[in-house]
Amino acid sequence: MKNYSYYHYIKTRRGEASDIGRLAALIFDDTMFPRDADDYSAVSDYLEQNPYEGMSLSVYDESFEDYRNWLQH
Repeated sequence: MKNYSYYHYIKTRRGEASDIGRLAALIFDDTMFPRDADDYSAVSDYLEQNPYEGMSLSVYDESFEDYRNWLQH
């Protein structure tokens, strides 16, 4: 199993023409994003307190599920 933060994972999705790709670009540009976090709640709390305009938290939920699967491979 890999031991990487959510930020490390989401950077792999940058440039995709998808909602997750757009989320990845927003996170990459956010200098305050918790880059060491690997916990759902820590990242979710941050995104709830600092929402990205036009980005639904359901996209984060989907990406976090992908992150968990990514860690397994």
